[in-house]
Amino acid sequence: MKTKRLISTVLLVVMLCFTLAGCKKTDDTSNTDNTATQGTNEDAGEAEDAGANFEGPSGNTPVVNGKVDTSEFVTVKMLVLGDPPKRGADQRMLVELNKIFKEKLNAELEMQWIEWNNYATKYQMELVSGSDIDLIFTTSTWLNLWENAEKGAFMDMKEMIPYYAPQLYADTTEDEWKGCTYKGQVVALPEHRKWQLSTPLFAYRLDWAKEFGLEKVDSMDTLQQYCEGILANKPGVIPYNVGGSASSNELYAMWFRQDTDYVLGAGSIGMAAPVANKSYDDCWTSVSPVFDDKFVDFAVKMKEWGDKGFWPQDVMSATVDTKAAFLSGTSGIYSMNVANYYPLFKELSEQSPDAELDAFFFDEKRQLCIADVMTQDSCSITANAKNPERALMMYDLFQYDPEVYHLTQYGIEGEQYVINEDGYRERPADYNEEEDAYYWDMWSTRNDALEIPEFNAFQSQIDTVNAKIKPWTKINPWGSFIVDTADWNAQVTAINEAGSTWLPAIQFGKAGDPVEAVNQYREALKNAGIDEYMAEVERQMAEYNGN
Repeated sequence: MKTKRLISTVLLVVMLCFTLAGCKKTDDTSNTDNTATQGTNEDAGEAEDAGANFEGPSGNTPVVNGKVDTSEFVTVKMLVLGDPPKRGADQRMLVELNKIFKEKLNAELEMQWIEWNNYATKYQMELVSGSDIDLIFTTSTWLNLWENAEKGAFMDMKEMIPYYAPQLYADTTEDEWKGCTYKGQVVALPEHRKWQLSTPLFAYRLDWAKEFGLEKVDSMDTLQQYCEGILANKPGVIPYNVGGSASSNELYAMWFRQDTDYVLGAGSIGMAAPVANKSYDDCWTSVSPVFDDKFVDFAVKMKEWGDKGFWPQDVMSATVDTKAAFLSGTSGIYSMNVANYYPLFKELSEQSPDAELDAFFFDEKRQLCIADVMTQDSCSITANAKNPERALMMYDLFQYDPEVYHLTQYGIEGEQYVINEDGYRERPADYNEEEDAYYWDMWSTRNDALEIPEFNAFQSQIDTVNAKIKPWTKINPWGSFIVDTADWNAQVTAINEAGSTWLPAIQFGKAGDPVEAVNQYREALKNAGIDEYMAEVERQMAEYNGN
């Protein structure tokens, strides 16, 4: 999971800092306690119709009279992203896993990793090369699932799933399958049994806030008071000790969620996100927050904050490890997503035992945040897969077989984990991180119903956070809708370049006169074609909705 946390602060900034709540056409604000309806292991591999016959694309795993014929031994290939464990813990796990697969499926699994270095290019090359990979990790948020589906990179699984993944089929609703469907084809397998919410925040020192007479930091106004308190009372501490970059958007994200009704979804472009949707209740209308008068007020406020010294004067060129600065007490806030906030309790306590940690959740004011789409972490079968049927059977076991689940998710019991007398997972006494580190990067297979919780001395704080944010959750209304930009690449590129040029400097108050900077930013967006692009987005959304 270490690699997943790494990308969550970089690759997922747009969705994690900007996956703003979507909207629905009804007043239903439910989320969801995604408790899985578990099938039995005996059900796996059984056809839905006991008398059914089905050939399957490969022909090597036919269904005959309702029974799946696995008499031909096959090797399933699976591709995931990440740097493999340094000492081969994944391969040791595979030895044990393949014993189970030989017995249950007459098959074995091979894993292929694509390292994080230049991963996007390597991933796309794998797809366009005609690879015969069977299972492949994908995501609609940062790996172009729908674009690759448009290019025919993935196999339609609709007919196969009832026969070869019966537990997943029975445990997935029609609406959930719709979210995995592109132009009538089921091209992705959902992650829908793991509750998680991406919501951005500023971590801060509650003990310091109390020193300054604040009960908590929960708004832009109290954040300002907190930062002023640091400047007045904590010599050598920069309130937000950070280095800016072309991807910086956290202060804009704060304003967006604190001071407007806008939501981000269909049509958004780049880290600066100058295109949004009007509101949760009017999410099929495209707008630009940059042209809101409130954005000018935001720019003026950020210039004031920058001039006060809330961040380094050379912020746009500074190189700062903000997390290290926060943990060491030389920064008063740290921008992150909630997934990175959970481990911060332990990390801060180790460096500053007397520190009190708290979070300013940008979404708390509206109590409105979109849940990750089911294809945030997903899995597909490539168009050239040799063994799609057996691959689906494996995937069914990945998500629903306790023995397979615990082995793949946690590693080998006794080597990567033990279960203590209270039923929690812990590291074995002789665990060595260098030798025994293990992780499973097919994240879409996670299932809360089969989890063995890891012991955490700060679990009560984490539970409090989850109880607080879970009621804010709204489902993503855009499903598999994606804007077709094939004829709009030039405009999209220009809009993105305008955003990355102007927004970071504006949000840190380093663009000169803030009013003039906003005017220049708006002019750059207009010259890039933002009005025409938003009109096209609305046209495609109307078409998608049958209007």
